[in-house]
Amino acid sequence: MEICSQPRRYRIVAQVNDDVFEFDFAIAGTGYFVDPTKRPELAEFAHHIALWRDRYEAPADQRNDQLSTHPYLGNAHEYQEKVPGNAPYLKDIHVFNPAGFVSFGLPIGDVPSIRRDVPAIVARISHDLFFADWSLHEARITNGSISPDFDTSLYADAVWKQQAKVPVS
Repeated sequence: MEICSQPRRYRIVAQVNDDVFEFDFAIAGTGYFVDPTKRPELAEFAHHIALWRDRYEAPADQRNDQLSTHPYLGNAHEYQEKVPGNAPYLKDIHVFNPAGFVSFGLPIGDVPSIRRDVPAIVARISHDLFFADWSLHEARITNGSISPDFDTSLYADAVWKQQAKVPVS
């Protein structure tokens, strides 16, 4: 897997045999091994992923090297950049597996977490997809070329036509 940069847009490119697939977003299921620096599919950019050890230093008597290797995830289970601005594509990689345990304090990737966590992931992906294409949506809405869903003759009689009177103070 590699990350390809296009102007203002990143794509995930995966090659399987002779087929090449491109994706805008990924949900990474990397099993129970949580350290992204040890995953071959993340090797090219793992050094950009913020880990808990990058954001929090536990008191000496509470340090745990294993927990410090968990990724420091955002609210929608997305990777965070170790250095803001160096890897903006990481926000498009969502992790739904035990790697989220330290970020959320709850088991992630098991059946009970589906109802709790998947809606946040889906909402963020939907939001990001919509706003990634915002200029296209805005142009379509404002250029007057939207064909109506129904001919106005079907509902024109039902449209309120009385002028509203609003007091001005």
